Amino acid sequence: MRGNVYIPKLMCTQHPDTTVKVTAAEEVDEAVVAHTAYGCDEVMVDYEGKTTPYSQPKDVVIKASRSGVPLGEKMFITVRLPNPKLEEFDRAMLSLEAAIVANYFSVKYTGRQAVRWVILPMVEDIDTVSLVRRMLKRKYEVYKSETGVDIGDVEVVPLVEDAIVQLKTRQILGQVFESGTRDVRVFFGKSDSAVKHGHLASSLAMAYALSTIPKLEAELGLKVKPIIGMGSPPFRGGLNNPKLCHLEVVQYAGYHTATIQSAVRYDVSLEEYARVRESILNACCSARLSPADEIMPIITEASAKYRSLVFKYVDKVTEMARLVPSTRDRISWKEYGRLFSHGDSVVNMPRAIVYTSTWYSLGLPPTLLDAPYVVELAKSGMLDTVLKVLPTYLKELEYDMEYFDSKTVEKYLGGELAKYVFEMSDYLGIEARPNPAYLSLLRMPRSESNIIAMGKFRKFLG
Repeated sequence: MRGNVYIPKLMCTQHPDTTVKVTAAEEVDEAVVAHTAYGCDEVMVDYEGKTTPYSQPKDVVIKASRSGVPLGEKMFITVRLPNPKLEEFDRAMLSLEAAIVANYFSVKYTGRQAVRWVILPMVEDIDTVSLVRRMLKRKYEVYKSETGVDIGDVEVVPLVEDAIVQLKTRQILGQVFESGTRDVRVFFGKSDSAVKHGHLASSLAMAYALSTIPKLEAELGLKVKPIIGMGSPPFRGGLNNPKLCHLEVVQYAGYHTATIQSAVRYDVSLEEYARVRESILNACCSARLSPADEIMPIITEASAKYRSLVFKYVDKVTEMARLVPSTRDRISWKEYGRLFSHGDSVVNMPRAIVYTSTWYSLGLPPTLLDAPYVVELAKSGMLDTVLKVLPTYLKELEYDMEYFDSKTVEKYLGGELAKYVFEMSDYLGIEARPNPAYLSLLRMPRSESNIIAMGKFRKFLG
């Protein structure tokens, strides 16, 4: 895509982080409502690990055009593909076909291109990006030659969602994008990075990745417009959380677009949503200072300590995760989860939302899994270095301590984890203050309805 185009700022997604069940059939109307009621200027149609109908992008085009939504001007449809290295090759190709078909109908009915971007998740190298680009070009040429309709170029947006890979942002994007004066997009994900490396490591890596963008722009002569993918709980970034959003937008400065996920649209009031929306828009595109090189070893150490700790509880986590309901039509995490490695061992873990919900259901919000390492940082005097990069970090811990219950943790996981949390809270001066109503839910037997009830209290499932 050459030249500059309007780049959206609020991306409505299909994340299953809400306590409300949303079917694939309802997602077409949802896409229109995202623009008309929530002010989103982009809708992500998601195929990654999800059983979305391949007709959905076209159906959204038709519904939106009939509803007077300005497709291709101030409203875009962006398709997230399955990564062909991680899911079946045909699913990736059918998702690309769905994006091209949507553009064909968009140009035919409105004269404008609704799909300008497709998102490729779990990017770690240039090879898969090149494959998707080749297939897009071939499909474009076939449609143009056979129909006579110029459906427009579609650009691949790399989604980088691993803390260690995010530290290599400049190298990877330098390979992905050629030099030239144009706008390009890159997507940084917090959630999957947090599952694999923990909250502290993933937060620091995200801040570092955003800080590399100005140098990359200068080197390549590009204007890079970062997207940040974050949900409501602090572990998943906290950007959609009405109580934290005004702080998170400062912590993750440097973004151009932010995701508006399901929980913030279905589990909170319109008034609370408006606060989130305004915070995101008001802080958009502000500069991000480069963090000190001192954080690099902290990221790798935090990741190693987190994985070593979590690996002890893999069986308990996967057992509880089976009770967490899916509120979107997704492939089960047991078939398409996240590989979690520690040393020579690799296990299949739930994807981020189920994983996050599971830890809350165990009485231990997953941000608190970094507790032993936070105590080490405090003792060594290095915590101040972290807080310069993550000024909201202590507020996130305070927020999550409201959902911590040592008795529940001890019941399901034993006493070690609770001991770590108490030691950290003593060092930081943070107290556990769970609401009595939430505490009673935590101490009830676990079931799908119990987990949903706790999610409704928190205003997010995971």
